[in-house]
Amino acid sequence: MNILFVTLFFPPHRSAGTENYTLGIGKALNHHGHDVTVVCAGDWETGTSYFNGVTREQIDGLQIFRLNLNWTKASDPNKVLYYAPAIEEWFDNFLIDIQPDVIHVTSAITLGAGIIFAGRRAGIPVVLTLTDFWFLCPRIQLLKGDGELCDGLTSAAECRACLATDSRIMQQVNRYLPAGMSRHLWSTLASRSSVSKQRGLRGNLLNISERRKILAAGLAAADRILAPSRFVRDKFNTLTEQRVDLLRHGHDLSWRPADGSKTPARKIRFGYIGQIKAIKGVHLLVEAFHQLPSYHTAQLDIWGSLTLDRPYVQHLRQLVNDSASIKLHGRFSREKLAEVLANIDVLIVPSLWYENAPLTIQEAFAVKTPVIATDLGGMAEAVTHEVNGLLFERGNVVDLKGQMQRLMGEDGLIEKLTGGIPEVKTVAEEVRELEMIYEQVRTGRGQTTRHSEQGAAE
Repeated sequence: MNILFVTLFFPPHRSAGTENYTLGIGKALNHHGHDVTVVCAGDWETGTSYFNGVTREQIDGLQIFRLNLNWTKASDPNKVLYYAPAIEEWFDNFLIDIQPDVIHVTSAITLGAGIIFAGRRAGIPVVLTLTDFWFLCPRIQLLKGDGELCDGLTSAAECRACLATDSRIMQQVNRYLPAGMSRHLWSTLASRSSVSKQRGLRGNLLNISERRKILAAGLAAADRILAPSRFVRDKFNTLTEQRVDLLRHGHDLSWRPADGSKTPARKIRFGYIGQIKAIKGVHLLVEAFHQLPSYHTAQLDIWGSLTLDRPYVQHLRQLVNDSASIKLHGRFSREKLAEVLANIDVLIVPSLWYENAPLTIQEAFAVKTPVIATDLGGMAEAVTHEVNGLLFERGNVVDLKGQMQRLMGEDGLIEKLTGGIPEVKTVAEEVRELEMIYEQVRTGRGQTTRHSEQGAAE
C-alpha cells in the first residue's frame, strides 16, 4: 500500500510528540512492506516569501518532503494558520504525482485544512488522527491566554478576546473602547488582511468565524477520525458533528533494553522529559523540588531543548538558583532514551494543559518507571493514582511536593507502583489496526458518521 502521512514538522529538525509518533508509525508501516511518504513543513518563520520551495530527503526508508514556509510573509498570514490555498494547490499536483492509496494526517497545524480537501477531490481516502486540539482552538491546547483551561464552548468574540491577550495593540484598544464597540471593531478588521497582517495583530486577530467554518468542513471531509485517548475522543464527539473513534498510540520500543534495569544511585532521582515551556509546568516541578524538606537526598534531572523558549529557560535557571541537585540537560537523541530513563526513578509530567496521550508516560512505563502527573486530561487517563503512579492537582505546587515527598518517605511505594505498570502497546499492534482501517476507508467502509461512540480499538 502507498501511504502518505501529513504532519506539522518531522525529525530530526523538530522532535516533539506528534513528530516522533509519525516517525515511529511510518517506519513500522514501511517495515511491514508499505511505501511511506511524509509531507510536512520544513522552515516555518524564515525565508523571503511564504512558500520557499520543497526539500526532499530520505529517513529510515521514508521519503520526506519538507515545504519551506514563512507564514509571516503570506498575503494573509492569519489565514494560512488554518487554510493556505497555495499549499492546497501544491498538494493537488503532488497527489497526481505520487498517487497514494490513503492519506493519514497526524497534524494539519502548519499546512492547513486544504490538504484534506485536496485528498477528497482526488478521491483518496483521508484518515485523521487528532494529536492536538487545533481543529477546536487557535491556541491548540484549549488553554486561555490567562492560563485558565477552556472547555471549547466559546463564542467567536470570546475566542478572539483570548487571542488578544498576546497582542499589546489589541489590549490597549480594549482598555479605551467600550466592550461592545471593541468586539465589533475586531470582528470587522479580522476579515481585512491588510489590517490583520500588521505586526501586533499578525497571529492574533484571526477571523474566528471563518476558521471554524473551514475546519469544521475539514473534519467533515475526513473518511475516518481517530483519537489516541478517551478524553480527546469525547471532547471532539461533544463539540463537533463528526464521529471520532478511539485508537491508542502504539510505541516503537526498539530502544528498550532487554532487562530495563536502573543505574544504581544513592538518591531518588526525579526526572522530566519534554518541551521546556511554561504550559508544560516545568517551573512547578522546580518549585516543588525546592520545597522538599530533604531535597538534598534527591535529584532532579530536566531533559528538553533549552533554546525553544529562551526567556522561560532563563526563568527556570533563576528558580534553580545554582542548586547542585537540579540539572538542566538540554535535548538528547532518541538513541539515548534508554540511558536517560535508566537514570530516572520517577518521571514527572506537570503539564498545565489537558495533554492528549503523552508519549513520555508510555516510554517511562515501557521500562517500569512510575509517573507523577497532573490530574487532568490524557495524563489522568494514563496514570492511575496509587496503582502505576501518583496524581496531583493542576498547578498545585504543594500537592506536587506532597506526592514527591511520599515517594521519598513511604517504604515500598515505588516498588508497589512499579508493579502496577501495565504493558505498553507496541507500534506493531497499532500497525495491524491501522492496516484494517486503511482497507476499510479504501473500500468505502470507514466513513466518518456519528452513529457510534465506540472506539476503533479500546
